[in-house]
Amino acid sequence: MKKPFVASEKKYEFERIGASVQYDLSLGNKGILGTNFRAGKFYNAENIAFMDYRHFNGNQTHIGTTDRYLNVFNLMPYYANSTNDSYFEMHLEHNDMGFVTNKIPLINLLKSTMNIGFHSLAIPDRKPYSEFTVGLDNLGFGKFKLFRVDYVHSYQGGVQQNGVVFGLKILNVLD
Repeated sequence: MKKPFVASEKKYEFERIGASVQYDLSLGNKGILGTNFRAGKFYNAENIAFMDYRHFNGNQTHIGTTDRYLNVFNLMPYYANSTNDSYFEMHLEHNDMGFVTNKIPLINLLKSTMNIGFHSLAIPDRKPYSEFTVGLDNLGFGKFKLFRVDYVHSYQGGVQQNGVVFGLKILNVLD
Protein backbone atom coordinates (compact mmCIF):
# COMPACT_ATOMS: atom_id res chain seq x y z
CA MET A 1 0.00 0.00 0.00
CA LYS A 2 1.22 3.48 -0.82
CA LYS A 3 -0.11 6.65 0.83
CA PRO A 4 1.78 9.86 0.11
CA PHE A 5 1.24 12.91 2.28
CA VAL A 6 1.65 16.42 0.90
CA ALA A 7 1.91 19.25 3.38
CA SER A 8 0.10 22.01 1.48
CA GLU A 9 -1.85 20.36 -1.37
CA LYS A 10 -4.61 17.95 -0.31
CA LYS A 11 -5.52 17.21 -3.95
CA TYR A 12 -2.25 15.32 -4.42
CA GLU A 13 -2.89 12.85 -1.60
CA PHE A 14 -4.05 9.37 -2.65
CA GLU A 15 -3.93 5.71 -1.73
CA ARG A 16 -2.68 2.87 -3.92
CA ILE A 17 -2.88 -0.77 -3.06
CA GLY A 18 -1.06 -3.34 -5.14
CA ALA A 19 0.18 -6.90 -5.20
CA SER A 20 2.47 -8.98 -7.35
CA VAL A 21 3.25 -12.65 -7.74
CA GLN A 22 6.35 -13.99 -9.48
CA TYR A 23 6.90 -17.69 -9.99
CA ASP A 24 9.07 -20.02 -12.05
CA LEU A 25 7.52 -23.36 -12.93
CA SER A 26 10.00 -26.05 -13.91
CA LEU A 27 8.70 -28.27 -16.70
CA GLY A 28 11.49 -30.84 -16.38
CA ASN A 29 13.42 -31.32 -19.61
CA LYS A 30 10.89 -29.11 -21.45
CA GLY A 31 12.14 -25.89 -19.90
CA ILE A 32 11.01 -23.24 -17.46
CA LEU A 33 7.83 -21.14 -17.48
CA GLY A 34 8.39 -17.79 -15.79
CA THR A 35 5.39 -15.77 -14.63
CA ASN A 36 4.91 -12.29 -13.22
CA PHE A 37 1.45 -10.95 -12.31
CA ARG A 38 0.76 -7.48 -10.90
CA ALA A 39 -2.47 -5.77 -9.97
CA GLY A 40 -3.31 -2.54 -8.23
CA LYS A 41 -5.95 0.08 -7.56
CA PHE A 42 -5.76 3.81 -6.84
CA TYR A 43 -8.18 5.53 -4.47
CA ASN A 44 -8.86 9.29 -4.28
CA ALA A 45 -6.48 9.79 -7.19
CA GLU A 46 -8.55 11.78 -9.68
CA ASN A 47 -6.35 14.90 -9.46
CA ILE A 48 -2.92 13.48 -8.69
CA ALA A 49 0.19 14.56 -10.56
CA PHE A 50 1.18 12.52 -13.62
CA MET A 51 4.42 11.46 -11.96
CA ASP A 52 2.39 9.61 -9.30
CA TYR A 53 0.50 7.51 -11.88
CA ARG A 54 1.45 3.85 -12.35
CA HIS A 55 3.85 3.79 -15.28
CA PHE A 56 4.60 0.49 -16.98
CA ASN A 57 7.97 -0.58 -18.33
CA GLY A 58 7.81 0.08 -22.05
CA ASN A 59 10.70 -0.17 -24.49
CA GLN A 60 11.07 2.05 -27.53
CA THR A 61 14.80 1.37 -28.04
CA HIS A 62 14.36 -2.22 -29.27
CA ILE A 63 17.26 -3.20 -26.99
CA GLY A 64 16.64 -5.72 -24.21
CA THR A 65 18.76 -5.35 -21.09
CA THR A 66 17.88 -8.41 -19.02
CA ASP A 67 18.11 -12.21 -19.22
CA ARG A 68 14.33 -12.53 -19.12
CA TYR A 69 11.51 -10.20 -20.16
CA LEU A 70 9.17 -10.73 -17.21
CA ASN A 71 8.98 -7.06 -16.29
CA VAL A 72 8.76 -5.21 -19.60
CA PHE A 73 6.53 -4.60 -22.60
CA ASN A 74 8.87 -4.79 -25.57
CA LEU A 75 7.10 -2.44 -28.02
CA MET A 76 4.84 -0.32 -25.79
CA PRO A 77 5.58 3.43 -25.74
CA TYR A 78 6.76 4.54 -22.30
CA TYR A 79 3.76 6.53 -21.04
CA ALA A 80 1.01 5.40 -23.43
CA ASN A 81 -0.86 3.38 -20.80
CA SER A 82 0.01 5.16 -17.54
CA THR A 83 -2.93 5.20 -15.16
CA ASN A 84 -4.31 6.55 -11.91
CA ASP A 85 -7.01 3.84 -11.81
CA SER A 86 -6.92 0.07 -11.45
CA TYR A 87 -4.59 -2.13 -13.52
CA PHE A 88 -3.66 -5.75 -14.15
CA GLU A 89 -0.32 -6.69 -15.71
CA MET A 90 0.73 -10.18 -16.80
CA HIS A 91 4.02 -11.50 -18.16
CA LEU A 92 4.61 -15.13 -19.17
CA GLU A 93 7.79 -16.49 -20.73
CA HIS A 94 8.72 -20.07 -21.55
CA ASN A 95 12.37 -20.96 -22.13
CA ASP A 96 12.62 -24.40 -23.76
CA MET A 97 16.17 -24.95 -22.40
CA GLY A 98 17.04 -26.51 -25.77
CA PHE A 99 14.19 -29.04 -25.85
CA VAL A 100 12.99 -27.83 -29.27
CA THR A 101 16.03 -26.01 -30.63
CA ASN A 102 18.34 -29.00 -30.13
CA LYS A 103 16.14 -31.03 -32.53
CA ILE A 104 16.22 -28.56 -35.45
CA PRO A 105 19.10 -29.10 -37.91
CA LEU A 106 21.51 -26.15 -38.15
CA ILE A 107 19.75 -24.32 -35.29
CA ASN A 108 21.08 -27.02 -32.95
CA LEU A 109 24.63 -25.94 -33.86
CA LEU A 110 23.98 -22.60 -32.14
CA LYS A 111 23.36 -24.36 -28.81
CA SER A 112 20.75 -21.70 -28.10
CA THR A 113 17.36 -21.85 -26.42
CA MET A 114 13.95 -20.68 -27.64
CA ASN A 115 11.78 -18.24 -25.70
CA ILE A 116 8.05 -17.82 -26.25
CA GLY A 117 6.31 -15.05 -24.34
CA PHE A 118 3.00 -13.32 -23.76
CA HIS A 119 2.59 -9.95 -22.06
CA SER A 120 -0.71 -8.21 -21.34
CA LEU A 121 -1.96 -5.07 -19.62
CA ALA A 122 -5.57 -4.25 -18.72
CA ILE A 123 -6.71 -0.79 -17.62
CA PRO A 124 -10.30 0.53 -17.34
CA ASP A 125 -11.60 2.62 -20.26
CA ARG A 126 -8.84 1.42 -22.62
CA LYS A 127 -8.45 -1.57 -24.87
CA PRO A 128 -6.07 -4.19 -23.44
CA TYR A 129 -2.48 -4.12 -24.62
CA SER A 130 -0.96 -7.50 -25.57
CA GLU A 131 2.34 -8.74 -26.94
CA PHE A 132 3.42 -12.12 -28.27
CA THR A 133 7.13 -12.88 -28.53
CA VAL A 134 9.30 -15.65 -29.92
CA GLY A 135 13.07 -15.60 -29.97
CA LEU A 136 16.41 -17.25 -29.53
CA ASP A 137 18.48 -16.86 -26.37
CA ASN A 138 22.08 -17.75 -25.49
CA LEU A 139 23.47 -16.51 -28.77
CA GLY A 140 27.16 -15.73 -28.99
CA PHE A 141 30.55 -17.38 -29.23
CA GLY A 142 32.01 -20.05 -26.94
CA LYS A 143 31.39 -19.13 -23.32
CA PHE A 144 30.21 -15.64 -24.26
CA LYS A 145 26.51 -16.29 -24.88
CA LEU A 146 25.39 -12.74 -24.09
CA PHE A 147 22.86 -12.09 -26.85
CA ARG A 148 19.18 -12.67 -27.47
CA VAL A 149 16.93 -11.85 -30.46
CA ASP A 150 13.12 -11.73 -30.22
CA TYR A 151 10.37 -11.09 -32.74
CA VAL A 152 7.53 -9.16 -31.07
CA HIS A 153 3.95 -8.66 -32.24
CA SER A 154 1.84 -6.20 -30.23
CA TYR A 155 -1.87 -5.47 -30.37
CA GLN A 156 -4.07 -2.80 -28.79
CA GLY A 157 -7.55 -1.97 -30.00
CA GLY A 158 -6.96 -2.80 -33.64
CA VAL A 159 -3.48 -1.26 -33.79
CA GLN A 160 -0.83 -3.86 -34.47
CA GLN A 161 2.94 -3.47 -34.43
CA ASN A 162 5.80 -5.79 -35.27
CA GLY A 163 9.38 -5.42 -34.18
CA VAL A 164 12.61 -7.08 -33.25
CA VAL A 165 14.26 -6.70 -29.86
CA PHE A 166 17.99 -7.29 -29.60
CA GLY A 167 18.95 -8.47 -26.14
CA LEU A 168 22.32 -7.54 -24.67
CA LYS A 169 22.44 -9.46 -21.40
CA ILE A 170 25.67 -7.71 -20.41
CA LEU A 171 23.48 -4.65 -19.75
CA ASN A 172 21.96 -6.42 -16.69
CA VAL A 173 24.06 -4.08 -14.57
CA LEU A 174 21.69 -1.23 -15.55
CA ASP A 175 18.69 -2.83 -13.81
